[in-house]
Amino acid sequence: MVTSVELDREVTIYTTHSHDYMALQNAWAKVAGNHSAGEDIVIGVVDTGIYPDHPSFAATDGVKPYGPHPTFKGVCRTDPRVPNGFCNGKIVGAQVFFESSKASGIVNATDPDVNSPLDGNGHGTHCAGTAAGNYGVPVVVNGANYGLASGTAPRARLAVYKALASDGKGRSSDLIAAVDQAVADGVHVLSLSLGPNAANVGSVTFTDTFEIACLGALKAGVYVVHAAGNTGPGTSTISSWSPWLTSVGASTMDRTYPNRLYTGDGKTVSGQGLAPPTPGTQNYPLIRAVDAKLTSTSFVNTDFDCADPTVLNKKQIQGKILVCMWNGVPSFMGESGTLSRVAAQAMGAVGVVLVTMQTYDEPHSPSTFDFQDFPGISIWGAKAMESFVTYLQTANAPTGRIGGGTTAEYTGLPPVVAPFSSRGPDFYYGLDQPSATDQPVADVLKPTIVAPGVDIWSAWSPLSTSDKLSIFKGEKFCMISGTSMATPHMAGVAALVRQAHPDWTPSMIASALATTAIPLDSLDNPLIAYDEDLDQFGQKIKQIKRPGNAFDFGGGFVDAATAIDPGLVFDATYGDYIKFLCTIKDLTPALVKAVTSQDCPANPGLASDLNLPSITIGTLAKTRVVPRMVKNVGPLETYTAVINSKNADVDITVDPPTFTIAPGATQLITFTLKAVKNAVYVNQTSFGRIYLTGNLGHVVKIPVSVTYRQV
Repeated sequence: MVTSVELDREVTIYTTHSHDYMALQNAWAKVAGNHSAGEDIVIGVVDTGIYPDHPSFAATDGVKPYGPHPTFKGVCRTDPRVPNGFCNGKIVGAQVFFESSKASGIVNATDPDVNSPLDGNGHGTHCAGTAAGNYGVPVVVNGANYGLASGTAPRARLAVYKALASDGKGRSSDLIAAVDQAVADGVHVLSLSLGPNAANVGSVTFTDTFEIACLGALKAGVYVVHAAGNTGPGTSTISSWSPWLTSVGASTMDRTYPNRLYTGDGKTVSGQGLAPPTPGTQNYPLIRAVDAKLTSTSFVNTDFDCADPTVLNKKQIQGKILVCMWNGVPSFMGESGTLSRVAAQAMGAVGVVLVTMQTYDEPHSPSTFDFQDFPGISIWGAKAMESFVTYLQTANAPTGRIGGGTTAEYTGLPPVVAPFSSRGPDFYYGLDQPSATDQPVADVLKPTIVAPGVDIWSAWSPLSTSDKLSIFKGEKFCMISGTSMATPHMAGVAALVRQAHPDWTPSMIASALATTAIPLDSLDNPLIAYDEDLDQFGQKIKQIKRPGNAFDFGGGFVDAATAIDPGLVFDATYGDYIKFLCTIKDLTPALVKAVTSQDCPANPGLASDLNLPSITIGTLAKTRVVPRMVKNVGPLETYTAVINSKNADVDITVDPPTFTIAPGATQLITFTLKAVKNAVYVNQTSFGRIYLTGNLGHVVKIPVSVTYRQV
């Protein structure tokens, strides 16, 4: 039966230390250790396929082999290029979904890429390895060993649903078919590192066909984790909207790969670059690209002088270290590191230095790692940049050597929300050009949570044809960044929670993850978020750091071990989500029934009544009463509500302020939020947090975000 009609859109794809950084050993210990973590949980990965002949997906983890799965019903496609097959016990399903793309002529129906689960991109393999790769697999790239990789749930099984081609693109209808099949096959967790980059203009976000397919997955008992998107840090850039989705943002870790440039005046310039040193111990002449330009040419990109090596004089550069200057907007996502390396190699240079002529104090990934197999360093700090540029301009014959940056260092710093990670607030209606005041803000907190998503090592397909990651061509591991990388971390954590509590609903799992997340650093300050200063025309001036809030990181940074024992959880049924849809003003009961086949109740209540582990009110004019029902999944315990809000424009009361709850029992809690009318706060959001603190040590954290608007 056709339930709704929607434009078939294009969708796209959006580890070693990350598991130490997440303290996964503590979580694994709660499920019988790393060689049992995730046992028999099936994680479905809808993506670009998988490269099965990989140690991360071997039929044994080195301790015990994988036998047949007792309940999973999926099938495995075949491919003559994969003589041993795709499935081996670790991988339990491998299917392909391109029927819509074939019918529309977007892809060649006879192309092997769209008829096989084999991964010609690498993205799907990377996500699968992050979620459930085998424990303790050596990461070797270009002959260098970068440690041991492990999936977040290393004993979980993998079911692969290829719906994106080797170019990383596909159609939403094929994606939905893959989700539906995964549910029918019996996956426990769905990891979705893909989706549209923006909402459909003129449509309610929650009724997007993909979002509704995920609601169907929840109805079937499948927990769905979805990438928040990579279009941050702007307001309401989130592209994962519905409350039944765990929308994952990306954070940094504390690992760096520092590199150093030793200059001829005896100084050391700090930078980064996952690259080997220049040959030997001698210095080499340094030459700026601007000084090696052919006289009859001009730079194509005035912000980046190494964008086109054809305008450079090879005779002047050969045997020297090429210095490239980047002076564009503060973003390296244009692959400037790769372009610098390509230019230097084409000109016969022995190394390359990429200097960022901007005033920010942190590097942008992935430029740090674009040199890889060629001596290179990026210099981005203001002091380092000024020191090096001064030397170049004043020395008669500047020289230097690159020290090499393949050894990791660990700072111990807390996570920072990545600059590309999409932000809230969530919205329920797609506008063509929304502004801060007319965006229809939803009573749903997005993103839900953040996890490591910057510079993540994981499995890779040596068949990858990705131009952006050509430095990893032929390799079996790759380091990349994105909310796509954060998402399978969360899928793996969800698998651990599901393993520990097989009777929990998807909403209970989501609650456990959200209310135990870490929103503060060790000094009780909010986690930091990258942002951008804009000029009067909305153009980026520089990158900055600022204290983050719930629209940056949701509940906070994932805490896997605590999520297994959260104390209290907030549950919501499929019917509760239907009632939620019925509260949206742009959705009539007829439209809700068209997309869900369910009738709206006579009185669905308010959107903020949905039993979420957070409180978000997009428009608070006077007073809002917000009910929440908690269930005790721990021992008999007494909880006391503590309100943490530094803003004086919203008063919060909790009833009851203290309660004792037995194992398995439920407790209704009423939160009353009252706006303190102050014109200063019109259309501004206040953030706070409510702690339900148990006398046995459980702490349930409820993020609160309220926007006061005059109505």
